Amino acid sequence: MARSPVPAVLAVLVVVGSVATACGGGGKATAPTTTRLAATTSTARTASPAPLTASFRGVTATSIRLGIVTIDYTCIKQFVDYNYGNQPAIDQVFIDDLNAHGGILGRKIDPVYKSYCPIGNSGALILCTSFTEDAKVFAVLGLFYDNTGDADLCLTRDHQTIYIGHEIQQAWVNQSPPALMMSPDIAEERRATVLLNLLRAQGTLKGKKVATFTDADTAREVTNVIKPGLDSMGVAQGSAAVVTVSGSDTSTAQAQLDSFAEKWKAEGVNAVFMVGNFVAAKQFVEKVRAVLPDALLIADGEESAAGGGQDETTSGKKPNPYDGMLSANGQTDAELWQSASLQQCVDTYQTATGQTVVGPDQLKPGPDGKLDQVWLAVHDFCRELALFKQIAEKAGPDLSNDTWARAANSFGEIALPASVYASVHAGKYDADDGFRLAVFDSTVGTKGDFRPLTPIEDASK
Repeated sequence: MARSPVPAVLAVLVVVGSVATACGGGGKATAPTTTRLAATTSTARTASPAPLTASFRGVTATSIRLGIVTIDYTCIKQFVDYNYGNQPAIDQVFIDDLNAHGGILGRKIDPVYKSYCPIGNSGALILCTSFTEDAKVFAVLGLFYDNTGDADLCLTRDHQTIYIGHEIQQAWVNQSPPALMMSPDIAEERRATVLLNLLRAQGTLKGKKVATFTDADTAREVTNVIKPGLDSMGVAQGSAAVVTVSGSDTSTAQAQLDSFAEKWKAEGVNAVFMVGNFVAAKQFVEKVRAVLPDALLIADGEESAAGGGQDETTSGKKPNPYDGMLSANGQTDAELWQSASLQQCVDTYQTATGQTVVGPDQLKPGPDGKLDQVWLAVHDFCRELALFKQIAEKAGPDLSNDTWARAANSFGEIALPASVYASVHAGKYDADDGFRLAVFDSTVGTKGDFRPLTPIEDASK
């Protein structure tokens, strides 16, 4: 899953560039039967549809006001080697297509576009207020990233506004009204559970002594998911390491890791489970490898780990400290690009704009040295809008938070572009279900990637 992470000085922003790959996997093994997003079959359509009314905030008889949030990549251009193109223009193509083909039960999408700088969470918090109190949108789609969850919860918990986005945590979902925080991806905690189940099935941890390593923001995942999972497998465990993040300064965290790594060596630890995107950054992986060169490394932050490993390959570091690291992932970038349902989205964009979308294997840096990853912008928004459309249509003509929640709670399997397995239902609002065990291999492609070890499975079972 080719992704270039943000450098370690801003490791909390690693997820900025990795979201789209996390979308990989998700809809039962049959692809959507239609040729375009706008024509997706609706279970809510009837021969004599009920009259539409102004049923809720942001909903009129003719329109649904949606907030569309994007990242301002100019503010982090010194940290990343990519951007997602002109995202508002890309997103508008799919909104125009949906509106031209009947909208949602006859209502047209009325978009409100806003962008923010993802350094800190002040920008995202300002946008929350702007979307909810000023624009009074019905829902917000896009990457509303805040490592603390405050901005995400500002939308759902504090302003009762639906959010369909990425990098969500189950703890935030639990604090939100039912079905108001959703994602076409997978919540961090469930991804950790999926990885544990894959390791259990393969017997990977038999005979291992496993230490856990995370930062304070993700420590609850160790307590609530990883440790109970390891306990249930009867796996011997070393000390649990939790490091402290101080803004963009990782020096304290690195010093803390030095101490833990020496302790792990004395304890005979031979496997380290790295929990969360932050600790999978290269400065931490390098330190662990230096002290425990033969240890099995496991990371549930697959996107961050893939980016870190690729960065090490690009810099010429040998041996690559990520080689042999295990994680759980869905489809590779190449598999995503080749999927028929994603190609339907690509065709919609290319037909509307006359512009060719360059696939992941053909991408080359532009004059500014940046990769213009339009294909990922198409991938992300096509999935976000498909998820919104299908649930909103099932909610029926009286669209509101209550009818939305009832529709989501009873939905079940859902078809999403570039998906293998996906579902939403009561208590499960992260759709992605298609995962497999994978290992990082620096010889894959030009920069390395996670190589599949097992077939993709339906992780909702």
